[in-house]
Amino acid sequence: MSCFVLVPCIFVFRCMVAISPCCFKHRVTSSEPFDVQLQSNRKRDGGYFTNYYRTRITTRDTFYTLFGLNMRNKGLDNMIKYVERLAKHMTASGQVPAGFRTSWLDEHPFYTFQTVPIVDANIFFLIMVWWCYEHHEERAKKLFLHSQRAWHWIDTYISMHTMHEPIGASWECTRKHGGSTLLTNVLLIQAIRSMEMQYCVNKDTHNQQLFVKKHKAFLSKWVPDIYKTQETLPRILAIYWNMVPREFIDSFNQELQSTHVPLRTAGPVRDATTFEAWVYGQSDLHTTVVWPWVGFLWICVLADRHKRDIAQSWWTAYIEFHHARTLYSIYSQETGLPIRRAFVKAMPAHSVTLSMHLAAHQYIHGTPV
Repeated sequence: MSCFVLVPCIFVFRCMVAISPCCFKHRVTSSEPFDVQLQSNRKRDGGYFTNYYRTRITTRDTFYTLFGLNMRNKGLDNMIKYVERLAKHMTASGQVPAGFRTSWLDEHPFYTFQTVPIVDANIFFLIMVWWCYEHHEERAKKLFLHSQRAWHWIDTYISMHTMHEPIGASWECTRKHGGSTLLTNVLLIQAIRSMEMQYCVNKDTHNQQLFVKKHKAFLSKWVPDIYKTQETLPRILAIYWNMVPREFIDSFNQELQSTHVPLRTAGPVRDATTFEAWVYGQSDLHTTVVWPWVGFLWICVLADRHKRDIAQSWWTAYIEFHHARTLYSIYSQETGLPIRRAFVKAMPAHSVTLSMHLAAHQYIHGTPV
């Protein structure tokens, strides 16, 4: 059938869907309960759409969404499905898809951002595979070979106990750096631990010991940077994964002298941004922008480490974000208002924010949502 015939048919069908919501309910509204909004973003064969526009699924967003769900002991079936889906679309060289772009007719995996390979997808894959071992061991064991291939692909970017990545390859795609970022290396340390545990479960003692040594070497390299960095997310993850002593929690919390948890604390070092980020108005995404999900993650980590009084105080500080009208993805640190620009704006039904909020709510109130 030629495209000239398909175009009017598709147009007529879309009009029918638009005028018949009772028959074709395909999207929830932001007034729905948070758990309903998150459930509507769930893909049956694995993963979570970034938001309710349902245009793409990213491995990065799905990882943090499942992170929150895993804390609540939920979403376990979706987790194994998404990991198996990533394994299915792994390239011959071992690169894991950074996500999937969806359309009316098809869905395609993607591996790059503006021709730059996205390297942290492999790291997220390895961590999620170990999560799957904890709940779906038999199915996860079938992914052991995929994990080894994913690691070998990552290993080509590692030198001197450091993961090197091109600018634009990770979440911090708006800032310039010297080839490595702390956040990616903290995630890599946990991926190394995940590989160690996989080798242990599969009774490969030799390789298990190699990863034990590798884990110690990476910790000795990066823990000093965790102590002195102005970045908050890698510190929060390092606390949750026991890379730093328990005493570090109180010290770090005192350093967060603001109403909401920023991505960077005050300090002498200023991040340089890329030219593209400046043009698109994204130059402050990792400097002055407040991402509520990071604050909710910090609340979860505090409660998990039995710092309930501190967690409760942060929950109260985020009280303005506890409503459907205000639970957006990013806010201005200066005005406290949602950011709405041409290429940067708040996203209703943002999966990561919803997942972390639900997890924090369960930790604080003790009841699932």
